[in-house]
Amino acid sequence: MSTRYDPRMHAYDDQARHAGVIYILMLVIAVAFGAFLWQLYSAPEIPRIPAPSGPYKVEPPGEAVTAPDATETAVFAAEEPASSAPMARAAAAPSAGDGPPQLPAAPHFVANGPYVAQLAALQSEAAVEQAWRRLSSRAPQLFASARLDVERADLGQRGVYYRVRAGYFADRDNAARFCDRIRQMGQDCIVAAR
Repeated sequence: MSTRYDPRMHAYDDQARHAGVIYILMLVIAVAFGAFLWQLYSAPEIPRIPAPSGPYKVEPPGEAVTAPDATETAVFAAEEPASSAPMARAAAAPSAGDGPPQLPAAPHFVANGPYVAQLAALQSEAAVEQAWRRLSSRAPQLFASARLDVERADLGQRGVYYRVRAGYFADRDNAARFCDRIRQMGQDCIVAAR
């Protein structure tokens, strides 16, 4: 019995071999894509430092200042003598050419107060001094009496952060004034209790 060469059998073997290679290639691509998705969705969350609880802006102590509405202005104008009414209206109307908005009073620093102004949170302790020098060089007069305060914060899986803070303030109002000026420079700032 002799074996003859059948071209159909050879074509079938080639086709089966190509199909096997294609299946293996598809399997490799599926595993690689699955690994990519696993890596993408299992990446650690970007650390966020929550802001302290409580109001962001605190109303200064004393009476609340409110702008009079139109009816109150009309009542006050009717009660004033005719000669002082134009002057009162001129004084009450803000002029467009007053210039740039006035900065709040300069903050007052103390030697060891209960409040600080947090300027940054860095993952490198070595970067703290550099960040402080960069910030203080942008506003040397504002930082003249400020002291660097570094707080180490271990956030578990998120890592260890070093909070760069300026201090010290006797009350929240002074710290808020400092932060207002820092924000005008385009830098984030959070008032925090020590």
